Amino acid sequence: MRISRYVVMALAWVLALGISGLAFAQETVTLQVWTGSSSPAENEAKEAQFAAFEEANPNIDLEVLISPDYGTQIQAAFASGDYPDVFTVGQFDFPSLQDSGVLMPAGDNIENPDDIYPGLLAAFSDAEGNAFCVPKDFSTLALFYNTDLFDAAGVDYPTADWTWEDMYAAAEAITNSDAVPEGVVGFSAAADRNRWLGFLYGNGATIAGEDGMSTVNSPEAVAALEFYASFVANGVGALPSELNGAGWNGQAFGEGSAAMTIEGNWAIGYLENDFPELNWGVAEIPLSPAGTRGTLTFTECWAVGANTEHPEEAWALVNFLTGTEGAMTVATSGFGVMPARMSAAQAWLDTRGEEYAAFVAGGEYAVAPVFPLGYGDFTTAFDEGTTAVMAGEESAQDFLDEVAEIWNEITEENM
Repeated sequence: MRISRYVVMALAWVLALGISGLAFAQETVTLQVWTGSSSPAENEAKEAQFAAFEEANPNIDLEVLISPDYGTQIQAAFASGDYPDVFTVGQFDFPSLQDSGVLMPAGDNIENPDDIYPGLLAAFSDAEGNAFCVPKDFSTLALFYNTDLFDAAGVDYPTADWTWEDMYAAAEAITNSDAVPEGVVGFSAAADRNRWLGFLYGNGATIAGEDGMSTVNSPEAVAALEFYASFVANGVGALPSELNGAGWNGQAFGEGSAAMTIEGNWAIGYLENDFPELNWGVAEIPLSPAGTRGTLTFTECWAVGANTEHPEEAWALVNFLTGTEGAMTVATSGFGVMPARMSAAQAWLDTRGEEYAAFVAGGEYAVAPVFPLGYGDFTTAFDEGTTAVMAGEESAQDFLDEVAEIWNEITEENM
């Protein structure tokens, strides 16, 4: 009888453990999720994704913050050490956040990483190639052109074979055409590194070499900036502010003050809404003298906080938002941004229109223009020098020589 009693007690203990384990497996987990506010339609799409995740995962509750003050709020949360489990990170914020240790390394947690555009994943990876978060969407730069102004001047539209020389010749012909309204120029060229760097990368130039030392003053880099600045210097282009006081390239182009400009796919909705009568098209940034082309990418990722108590659930949410289905949601939502996954590219084109294929094509070779942490002096000098060159106050060679020296000084100090 004593043996039987022991057996019964053991069975009861096993049963109790089983019930306890079942209760644990079904215990509700709460994840805090923060992100920035966008348009009402885009915010609704995010909320729909969160609701779909909760429905598919009844044991996970999401406490969601979609805020227009997200940048200030998330920084305050990081400073306090009490930050959300899952949150979005912009490419320009990534270096400092990765260095501060608030991001959990992705490791093997990313679903099908080979489907993500390499340049996007690289934007959220460290120097050793370790990814820390998953890109959710992105934009690239392309060449916008006004078809009415091209037609008036008798200039053929840009093609896939267009070169820098073709682009300049078109700008010159349109600026000098008697059939084009007075004051209209061929190209609106913002004094912005996040525009002309597309030409730098397109010409095979880089900011630094494998040894960490600057290559930004290479002949290829100098030629890229000289080409970009030549439109303004030679009067066949202008800064946006010189075109009826436009605040940016998109406005100058939309108002018909410039026949071409370089902007991202965020301008699609702006032009459609503010200038519905404008006739225009887009093409990839033309081929450089090296026979290659370049563009820039601007992206954001979903990250898991390093302090989360629920990493498995947090990564499940990130993969739900950024995986194949999440990418298709971005593709078919009709917003300007493109899905970060190559498998969803055609769906985005089906939704937005094949005429915007230049933006998608750029995803294959786009570079995120992010400088390393600790190079603030270089960034400041780079921006000031870009403005000076575009104003005709400094040569491209002198400017790039100066910033290359600043880069190298910082690099040597960090060795």
